[in-house]
Amino acid sequence: MSIKQLKDINKDYLNQTIELVVLLSEVKVKTTKADKRYAEITIQDASKMTEAKYWDYEENEAMIKNFKSHEIIRVKLQIGEYQGQLQLTIKEIKKAEDDSITIKNFIPTSSVEYESMEKGLKYFYDRVEAPHLKELLDKMIFCKEYYEKFCTYVAAKKVHHNFYHGLLQHTLEVLKFVNTVANTKKLSQKQIDRLIVMTMLHDWGKMMEYKALPDTGLTEEGIMIGHIFLGAHYTLSKIEEIQDFNIEDKLVVLNGILGHHGSLEFGSPVLPKSIEAQILHQADKMSGDIESILSFMNEDTDEDEAFTKKLWNMGTEYYKK
Repeated sequence: MSIKQLKDINKDYLNQTIELVVLLSEVKVKTTKADKRYAEITIQDASKMTEAKYWDYEENEAMIKNFKSHEIIRVKLQIGEYQGQLQLTIKEIKKAEDDSITIKNFIPTSSVEYESMEKGLKYFYDRVEAPHLKELLDKMIFCKEYYEKFCTYVAAKKVHHNFYHGLLQHTLEVLKFVNTVANTKKLSQKQIDRLIVMTMLHDWGKMMEYKALPDTGLTEEGIMIGHIFLGAHYTLSKIEEIQDFNIEDKLVVLNGILGHHGSLEFGSPVLPKSIEAQILHQADKMSGDIESILSFMNEDTDEDEAFTKKLWNMGTEYYKK
């Protein structure tokens, strides 16, 4: 089996050298205990993002610094193992000369059909009956300023839905989960309206928290403030533009956004104070956790083991068979 993408790399190829065309995402210069500088280079393709060591950085510093942001490169990678984990070492690196390859070839994208997700978003928008809440969604999502960003941004840096259309896919998953609970528990239309709106807006601030692909990582706003405050702040600003917006709805929706992480320990400045907010928190957690586990299992290349290694954000291993 030939290796065509980063996700194909596994322990069957230990001690072999392979050649791939990838996108250079980030270069971090570090120093060994012997005071020699090396580079930890983040590379990616449409299948995966990973790090590779470049021990010859000092001898080739000028070349590395000459690479543009998000340079498409051709690398020779030696596949090794360190403390039981695969470790990639760059043995050769140069700019790719194939003009037919573009950055879009290297951006991880949701496996769900985009048109289907757009229809799903519109379906839940149409479920909202209160005119002032519909107007809030018009101002926050269904407008020229924000719609494309909302549909294309990631939902996280690494843990879950960290791909093109990730925020949209995550939001739709949460909408489906909360809808199931709302129907099962026979919530009122008023509660359903609030629940749909707070769900659509709960991660809205991630458009400001994260950089747009192919950039990765946090913006200055994201580092300093975070998506929970940003989402609540922008929502309140738009609410104040809407005439005679119901005060009770304002408080419930804002509490849902601010409390969707469920506890002060995990970054929410307040706890969920309504049944709608509690449903949102549980549904948000389910979407994020399940996607995190599935992605982790998909990246596990050790077919001989029945369990994955411990997933750091979940605190346990997972059965793969």
